[in-house]
Amino acid sequence: MDEVLFYVWDPIGVADEPCARGEYESYVPKVRQLVEQHDDPGPISSYLGDIVRDRMGLAPDRKRCDYTAELLLRHKQAIKDGYA
Repeated sequence: MDEVLFYVWDPIGVADEPCARGEYESYVPKVRQLVEQHDDPGPISSYLGDIVRDRMGLAPDRKRCDYTAELLLRHKQAIKDGYA
């Protein structure tokens, strides 16, 4: 999850900075909880957008939040199916 947040979601554009690798780690526990609780990307995407708006003071890229949520759920399904 941390890698998806860092390399895919990356709302502040730091994925190419090795020193910023831990930038989004604090969001992983809540994201993990949402992924475990939901099969719908909506609540996950909404939470990611809230972080961008409320904690970072930026306008959320809804498409990126949606894509990130969908990717996290695909990973969840792959794990359930025994592929990951």
